[in-house]
Amino acid sequence: MNSQSEQQVVTNQPAMPQVSIRDILTIFFKHKRKILGVFLGTVTLVTLGSFLLPPTYEASSSLMVKMGREHIYRPEVGSVNPSVSFDQERVIESELQIILSRDLMEQVINAIGIERMYPDIFDSPPSDISMLEASFIEMQDNFRATGVKDSNVINLSFQHTDPEVSAQSINLLVELLLEKHLEIFSNPQFNFLEKQVRDYQDRLNTEKIALQDFKRLHGLSSLEEERHLLLEQRRDLDVSHRKIKNERDGLKSKLESLEKQISDIPAVISSTSISERQKVIDEAKSNLLKLQLEEQNLSTRYKDTSRFLINIRSEIQMIEKFIHDQESILTDRVTTERNPVYQELSIEIHKAKSELRSLESQADAITLQLKELDANLSKLDTLAKELEELQLQVESAEKNYTMYLSKVEDARVAEEMDHLKLANISVIQSAVVPAEPIRPKKALNVLIAIILGGAAGICLALLSEYFQGGYTRSEQASHALGLPTLTSVRYYHDLP
Repeated sequence: MNSQSEQQVVTNQPAMPQVSIRDILTIFFKHKRKILGVFLGTVTLVTLGSFLLPPTYEASSSLMVKMGREHIYRPEVGSVNPSVSFDQERVIESELQIILSRDLMEQVINAIGIERMYPDIFDSPPSDISMLEASFIEMQDNFRATGVKDSNVINLSFQHTDPEVSAQSINLLVELLLEKHLEIFSNPQFNFLEKQVRDYQDRLNTEKIALQDFKRLHGLSSLEEERHLLLEQRRDLDVSHRKIKNERDGLKSKLESLEKQISDIPAVISSTSISERQKVIDEAKSNLLKLQLEEQNLSTRYKDTSRFLINIRSEIQMIEKFIHDQESILTDRVTTERNPVYQELSIEIHKAKSELRSLESQADAITLQLKELDANLSKLDTLAKELEELQLQVESAEKNYTMYLSKVEDARVAEEMDHLKLANISVIQSAVVPAEPIRPKKALNVLIAIILGGAAGICLALLSEYFQGGYTRSEQASHALGLPTLTSVRYYHDLP
């Protein structure tokens, strides 16, 4: 019975009501002192801290890194055309590393002074590290250098309790950065390149003198023109040689035919009249006249020692002797005498032999001239090779001289630009003394303190209510015990 009645009570017990706004407000009202205490404490501490902490100022500057001569590869030897290859990310990263270098920051600290920049470190120096090292660590923690995405701009910022020191530090660091940039990227080659230019100029002058001496020694004004003239002479001589050879072959054939004819003709015949002998003499005189005319023509073209003149003069003497002999034996009576046909053939044979000797002499002379021309052409080819080598040496020396002369000009311009401190870094915005501190932000801190203090007080009230284990309202107790509420008594904490 008891178990059944207990089960019946439990079964008839009403469902647990949900937490309402009234319950929450009741908890807040019950623990209002705790909430107010935490709220006021938090706001007070944050407000005091915001007003008591020293203000921090931030000075900023922006730089533009231009791609230029510092990032162009110029080989010390070889082509004068530089190899241009820009990698913007690497260039910006390199500049960031230079900016964040220890050397620059230490120079800034030494220039401003540790006493002014970090008086706390100066007054109470650390025992384990030097004041400069401690100052560097402090500056490194408060200094920022970042590259702007998809651009060649670098932003610099520095935080310090003194606004003038923050601006002065940034501007001084930028100034030192320009000097450091020029020091790193400068390439003092002017003196070396100038010496190389003098050496190559001396070498070029030496090669030019050697070339002129070679031309003067061998009489070479224009090698190609001389070769062309020699080749034309050889061509003309070769044509003349073939022509003479053909004429010589024709005379040989004619001579063989004449000698074959004269072998069948008697040398002497009888009953030759004076008139017939006179006719032969007249023909001989006619031939003599032709030979004399030809001699005059040849004498204008050849010297007296020429084979042509010697041969034709020999023929003239022979014909004159023949005429003289014929006239001496001329009589008015019929006698036996030489056959005129035989004599005519003999003259033709003699004339053919004379012409053959003349052609052979001409052929021999032309052959000697051809050999001499071939020798000159061969010598000219050898000289051409030597001349080409000398010209190549002159061209090489001139090319090197021109290349190094251009490099000297580039080095002179670069050195002058370094002297004038013309770097490819431009200051977009110099740092100015900040008027307002970046922290503490008093209004924001108080607002945050109000929010956090209120939230902390509410959380404390809820936790206190949870761990207290009591009931806030009589309805909660009635529901938990399953008994009706007859009356309620207000709780006062000051009652015994």
